[in-house]
Amino acid sequence: MKLKNSLAGLVSLMAAVCLPIAATAQKTPTKPVAVPQVSRANLAKVASFTVTSVLIPNGGSKVSQVFRVEVKGNMARLDYSDPATGAVRYLANSKGVFFVIPANKTAVKQDVKGGVEQALQVAFAQANEQLKSATKIGETKVGTIPTDIYKNAATGTTIYVGKNAGFRLPVKTTLSNEGGSRTVLVTNIKLNPVIADSRFALPAGVRVMDGGGGAF
Repeated sequence: MKLKNSLAGLVSLMAAVCLPIAATAQKTPTKPVAVPQVSRANLAKVASFTVTSVLIPNGGSKVSQVFRVEVKGNMARLDYSDPATGAVRYLANSKGVFFVIPANKTAVKQDVKGGVEQALQVAFAQANEQLKSATKIGETKVGTIPTDIYKNAATGTTIYVGKNAGFRLPVKTTLSNEGGSRTVLVTNIKLNPVIADSRFALPAGVRVMDGGGGAF
């Protein structure tokens, strides 16, 4: 089976799921003050959580994407499902960055720095991009989690960023316009849980290939 799990391929997949629905043209907002960004520095040393993106386009079928994220120090694991290959896993550990396809027992080693930062960029693709041009408009709670509310006036995207130490990342992102609606919600947040190092190791018996498709 031809492998396509390069970093570019993963970003393209995320673009299809996580980029915002096109909004009608609006006035360019004034330059906002600094807002929090999706960064390793805004997450506890050890953490696990689930990110669920739901897109409901007008006149179309609902599309859901679920990411299960685990982080420990500089190690990261991101489990999700690819429509073409099924279950896929991003792993970052001391040996490098890998995209694993458990069904074929194959792991593609990537020639990128990767790490926790890359895992977060993938899981929070939509929110990360929208925060760059967002302005704080208030505060509220998402469930029991206190958040700051940021609004991107150009796209109508609202991002709720956690205020608790250890999770100053987007907890919820919403967008609704004539194209449809999208909601990204973070659940099952666990800060400083016990996570074994083995969770970030390659599965036993996998064939490791380089990013160009050659075995090594």
